[in-house]
Amino acid sequence: MFSWIEVSESAIRHNLKQFKKYIGKDNLLMPVIKSNAYGHGFDLVAKICDSDKNVDRICVVNSDEALDLIKLKIKKPIVILSFYSDDKNELKKLINRGVVFPIYRIDQITLLNKVVKHLRKKIKVHIKIDTGTTRIGFLLNELPQIVRKMGESEWLNVEGMFSHFASSEEDPVYTRKQFATFTQASKVLKDYGFNPSLKHMACTAASLGFKFKDLNAMRLGLGLYGLYPDNKFIKNIKLKPALVWKTKIIQIKNLPPKTNIGYGCTFKTKSDIKLAVLPVGYWDGYGRSFSNIAQVIIKRRLCPVRGRVCMNLMMVEIPKNLKIKVGDVAILLGRTRNDVISAEHLAKLSNTINYEVVTKINPLLPRIKVK
Repeated sequence: MFSWIEVSESAIRHNLKQFKKYIGKDNLLMPVIKSNAYGHGFDLVAKICDSDKNVDRICVVNSDEALDLIKLKIKKPIVILSFYSDDKNELKKLINRGVVFPIYRIDQITLLNKVVKHLRKKIKVHIKIDTGTTRIGFLLNELPQIVRKMGESEWLNVEGMFSHFASSEEDPVYTRKQFATFTQASKVLKDYGFNPSLKHMACTAASLGFKFKDLNAMRLGLGLYGLYPDNKFIKNIKLKPALVWKTKIIQIKNLPPKTNIGYGCTFKTKSDIKLAVLPVGYWDGYGRSFSNIAQVIIKRRLCPVRGRVCMNLMMVEIPKNLKIKVGDVAILLGRTRNDVISAEHLAKLSNTINYEVVTKINPLLPRIKVK
């Protein structure tokens, strides 16, 4: 095993406990484990959430992920947030399991109603409202047509309605405007005889930044993994990062001055240096954008990346006096007692967000559960 991810079960359980306390026991906590659990390992995180008393439901992005949860024999209720197959055999498996479906196109009402009518089994659905993120969801002026269609569908139980904030980390004015639209949508549904018992719109950022009393369920994404959508939220809640990315040194060499390192010869030594080669590259998800600017931790020392990150290899300079050997561990993302390389730090180096840093880690790398 050349490179692997360690995921702390205690950190994830800590974060779940903190958020359940934060939102209150009367509100549902629904962790989101889409996209390989934000890079942390789908199966691993699903099983932790399934056994945690603070978790009410588990959210996934699509029907493929919902079917994976069924294969894992997950017991918690499952909620699909976005898209799903129109394959009737797949739909039957999901319906028989009691999976909650989103409705954001009128043809989905017809499709689901036809399948569940054949099964003689009611299912729960949540109507998705586009309040201004402009992705999937019904616009406000489409709702009358939708709810009339829903009224013809005796097998679909409108348990919930939901939406998604576009800029809850940065723009409070737009966030409140979106919630006002959501409130209007709720009124339209009520006028047509629908009063969903579950209303959810808040992600990690919205939950930490706002208090919308009419929402009674929270979709916990980034915060589940101990990551903050913005540093300003650190004062609100204490989270523990769950992920550490490690690898092993595969070669050590001593280089003289004026030695070029890596593709494009983008780094040239100015003096004698000691170099370690690591079996990690951009195929693994360690971005080429980290070339010559990022660092790794080896034996509690920060060691700078030298030269361009390759597809499967990278090089780092190590202190000359550091006693080190092939097989010693290097930390690409994580912390020791004195040093930390955070997802936020790497995101800043590559002009992106911490979400992308962790989700881009290759899903084929082993994920190992640790305490």
